Amino acid sequence: MLKYQLPLRLIISVLAGIIIAMVLSVITHEILHQAGIFPALGKPMFDTRLLWISLSYHSLYALIAAYFTAMIAEKKAKKATFILGTKEAIMWLLGTLLLWQHAAPWYNITKALLGVPIAMLGGEIYARHRLKKSSMLKVSQGLNN
Repeated sequence: MLKYQLPLRLIISVLAGIIIAMVLSVITHEILHQAGIFPALGKPMFDTRLLWISLSYHSLYALIAAYFTAMIAEKKAKKATFILGTKEAIMWLLGTLLLWQHAAPWYNITKALLGVPIAMLGGEIYARHRLKKSSMLKVSQGLNN
């Protein structure tokens, strides 16, 4: 009898990525709102300059979230970051359809198109960092022998 094991680490890593990106984005939006730069969360925003600011920090936070997703997922880092990016793309595409009057369509479409590449880049940055750290550890151990 085959026993299926729930990929708990993978699920936790993706959920952590989602939470990290959301929390950072909401906090940043709220700070910008309190500073009088952005409208309240949930209010329409069509100012191109403000949308570029929002796109920038959303992208940065998506990259950070993907890095941590990969770190938590360990052996399944690529799969986890792909799932995270795919979730991002799907949600922003749905946002384009459901919230057409909330922001300029190019904003949501751009976020959807960037979802997977940004997530994969975050995973790749983590992989390179891990490889570099591993190489440095081996060199350090070699020097101690």
